[in-house]
Amino acid sequence: MSSNQAASAQIDANTTWRPFAGFDDLYFHVLDVDQDRSLVDMLMKFDPHATCIPHCHVGPTRTLVIEGEHIIYSPDADGVRSARETLVEARRPAGSFATNNGDETHIEGAGPDGAVILLSMTAIDGDVYELFNDDLSHQRMITLDNFQRGLDRQNADAAVANPDA
Repeated sequence: MSSNQAASAQIDANTTWRPFAGFDDLYFHVLDVDQDRSLVDMLMKFDPHATCIPHCHVGPTRTLVIEGEHIIYSPDADGVRSARETLVEARRPAGSFATNNGDETHIEGAGPDGAVILLSMTAIDGDVYELFNDDLSHQRMITLDNFQRGLDRQNADAAVANPDA
């Protein structure tokens, strides 16, 4: 077993992946919500060739690709569907680390082997990222409180599943 396969097996064995609502091929696991520092740390898992919807991180974000290939697409005025096929802004293999200051609308996805990434996101005034519809109109804002509720549910589910832990 390669070191990448061993790391992947360990992440999967120790992580309860929760599906993103509305997606059959995207999963997340919240690691921490630090309200005092306005930070959210989470793992995201993409099935092969999966993509999320257009969004914009409000504040600085750091990304580490743990496995697979993380692809960043740039939506354009002609529509999001074409962007997923043609407008690749970046391809990041496992081990890649990237930062941005927020305020960049994009679509994240995975290559043919899927991807697992670590995201560290900074909230501004409690907002972490904005979700957009395919026409790039505002859908909704995701906040620190949304992540905190998700982490609380995740911890409650883990306690029920592992009462002796």
